[in-house]
Amino acid sequence: MKFISSAALILLPFLSFSQSIVSFHQSANGSQGSYAYEFNDKYRAEFRIFTNNFIEVIPVKLMFSADWIEKDIYEFYNGISLIPFTPQAPILGLPIGLNIYPFDNQNFGFIMEFVPNLAFGEAGGAYFSGTMGLRYRFNKSE
Repeated sequence: MKFISSAALILLPFLSFSQSIVSFHQSANGSQGSYAYEFNDKYRAEFRIFTNNFIEVIPVKLMFSADWIEKDIYEFYNGISLIPFTPQAPILGLPIGLNIYPFDNQNFGFIMEFVPNLAFGEAGGAYFSGTMGLRYRFNKSE
């Protein structure tokens, strides 16, 4: 509970800045809630919490991504992600994704993401994961 309270105190003030983003991702491996901050309308630092775990073992995912193709209604991005604390070992990923904003105000959108992952340690190996979800951008400049 201390972790969640601390994370909320650190992250919530950023909602007042211009490109704060919240999203919810769903996949066969479970769901993730996330908060992201977008710099220069191109780079995103993102913090994700896996939402289908016991509080004692909630994994977090740290991600940095950059938009490579940015049009009026979609963004194509890729980046790097790290799940530092898992019961087995850290997991490194290279996410490739598409954000689609089909509505006029372009604040609400949809996410599709594909991630090749590399797990380290005894249970190491490579595997793929994918998510789909919803995304909302606060204070998107028109």
